[in-house]
Amino acid sequence: MSDKPDLGRFGSFGRGVTPQQAKEIEALGYGAVWVGGSPPAELDWVEPILANTTTLKVATGIVNIWTAAAGPVAESFHRIDAAYPGRFLLGIGVGHPEAHQQYQKPIDALRSYLDKLDEYGVPKNRRVVAALGPQVLKLSAARSAGAHPYLTTPEHTAEARSILGPEAFLAPSTRRC
Repeated sequence: MSDKPDLGRFGSFGRGVTPQQAKEIEALGYGAVWVGGSPPAELDWVEPILANTTTLKVATGIVNIWTAAAGPVAESFHRIDAAYPGRFLLGIGVGHPEAHQQYQKPIDALRSYLDKLDEYGVPKNRRVVAALGPQVLKLSAARSAGAHPYLTTPEHTAEARSILGPEAFLAPSTRRC
C-alpha cells in the first residue's frame, strides 16, 4: 500500500472555491481541488465542498504555520476526516510570518509545527508541505507525504523530484507564462 495521497492524475487549483464550483470541477473529471490562500485553522469551508461532491478530494494550498496554530488545525483535520474519510489532504507551509510573531528560522518553525501535528495524530501520509528549497523539500519527504511547491517551473519540478526521491508525493503548481 502506498503512502502517497491518491488525488487522481489532475487537480484544479483556485482560491475561494465554492461548493457549486467544486461540483463542476468533479464533473470535469478532476480528482482534487487545491484551495489556495492562508485559511484560518477552523477550515470550515472544506465540509461544504465535500458535502456537495462524491469523490472529489480537497487539499489546502496552504495553511500558514504562522497564523493557524497546529492544535486547532489538527482538530479540524480530524473533524473533516471523520465526516469524509480519506478525502482531505492538509497542505501546510511557512508563508509569510506575521509582524507580531517572535522571529524563528522558518525551517525550525516548520519542524516544530510538524512535531505538533505528529503529537496531535495527523498522519504523515495525509499532509504535504509547501516546499521550494532543497532543505524544505528534504524535510517534506521525511515528515510528510511529500511536497506542494507553488509557482514553479518544469526545471524546479525535475529538481524537486530528484531531491524527494521516487516515493514521495509531488504536486507542483506551475507558473503561467
